Amino acid sequence: MPRRVQFTPEDVVLAAFELVRKKGLAGLSAPAVAAEMGSSTMPIYSHFKNMQALEDAVVKKAWDLVGEYQTKPYTGDIWVDQAIGYIRFAREEENLFRSMLDGRNANLKYRMNRRHWEKLAESLKSYPGFRDLDEEKIARIRYTRAMLSHGIATSPRIGLNKIFIENDKLLARFLTDAGQALLKGYQKVPPLQGEERRLMEEKIKRL
Repeated sequence: MPRRVQFTPEDVVLAAFELVRKKGLAGLSAPAVAAEMGSSTMPIYSHFKNMQALEDAVVKKAWDLVGEYQTKPYTGDIWVDQAIGYIRFAREEENLFRSMLDGRNANLKYRMNRRHWEKLAESLKSYPGFRDLDEEKIARIRYTRAMLSHGIATSPRIGLNKIFIENDKLLARFLTDAGQALLKGYQKVPPLQGEERRLMEEKIKRL
């Protein structure tokens, strides 16, 4: 009699992760995960109370992977590399990228986004380009560049967008130039005051 195969929670998550990688969250179901593992659905519900819990585990794993992309040394400029990594992840792992944005657990999305923002901030503490800037300007610069990176990552791949997104050298040049422009520009702008400052701080806290 063949020995019964034992599946760990990690086995289930990995199978679900690979399924979402290929088909997106719309393709995530207990029968589909079971088929990916070559088992019944029993191991899934033995380790996860429901499919939402498994989806959350997949989304967390996707966030971990985008973090790996953003810490790779594409150019040697850590701040530029974070933007390149984000856009390359969106390009190369389209379904996983969408899972981070489209997951049904809004609270998890907020917590993962916040954790990710703070982790990237920690890696930028000694970044030379931020040396003479106060925390408010650094936050404004990072937020502006994050909006730019996300816009590129989610934009249709047509015209100039397609050229920049799919050509690594042009993408690196564009993001390097944009980053330098932001750094120089924000050195000259006055600090936010009153209501504008409060709104900006509130937005940063919600990242």
